[in-house]
Amino acid sequence: MELLWKLIVLLSLVERLAGSGVLLRPVFTKQPGSVVFPIQPGENRREVVFSCEAQGHPPPFYRWKLNDSFIQPIPGSRYSLMGGNLQISNINKVEDVGIYQCLASNSFGTIISREASLHVAYLENFKTQRRSPVRVREGQGVVLLCGPPLHSGDEDDEESFELAAEELERKILEAIAITTFD
Repeated sequence: MELLWKLIVLLSLVERLAGSGVLLRPVFTKQPGSVVFPIQPGENRREVVFSCEAQGHPPPFYRWKLNDSFIQPIPGSRYSLMGGNLQISNINKVEDVGIYQCLASNSFGTIISREASLHVAYLENFKTQRRSPVRVREGQGVVLLCGPPLHSGDEDDEESFELAAEELERKILEAIAITTFD
């Protein structure tokens, strides 16, 4: 038993002196963050990248999940892996929205990243239907009914929400023509 113990200590000392490196389980150095992706009308470039990096020895390999289902980044698909980063091309506002997680694995284990959500912010055009004019005397109140176009956005992301609100206000003003009568 003592000989076995001496052999293990000697073997580990030789490995360190030879510089073969220490075997390590994966540890994240970068995890993905949530994204609110604004889709602008007429914009062709619709691409999102979720970042994921881990260290370990042997170096980890990466897999990704969307809503607890594994993503298969095959050539020609909209999903591709660059290192541990997941690139999604041609964002689809229905199929790609959800919760993403990165998995980094090597022979010593697998780690799962925090959840990162993808939300798509968009504002469809108003319906262009003709309305009859509304006549009001100056000083009287009036209610103009207006159905907003289809839209989506995350109110927690102030910048995207403010841009969408400004765009909505501009479209409302374009769609409603107010004429005053004396």
